[in-house]
Amino acid sequence: MIRDPSTGREWGTAPQLAAALGNDVTPAMVRRWRDRDGLTTRAGYSPLDEAARIEAAKRLSPRGRPRPT
Repeated sequence: MIRDPSTGREWGTAPQLAAALGNDVTPAMVRRWRDRDGLTTRAGYSPLDEAARIEAAKRLSPRGRPRPT
């Protein structure tokens, strides 16, 4: 993970974000968020805070496979 000193945001690759977000999140899920949900990606890195917001919305949604909250 890389911290942007000007904003304080943490950026990571899909596997790094998946590891930070929990054991039921996979790198493939993170990559799908980029393609389907507009997760910002620059040079292969995406912001953790943005990925966490997308993950929370997915986890709390009644659609898709149920996952623990």
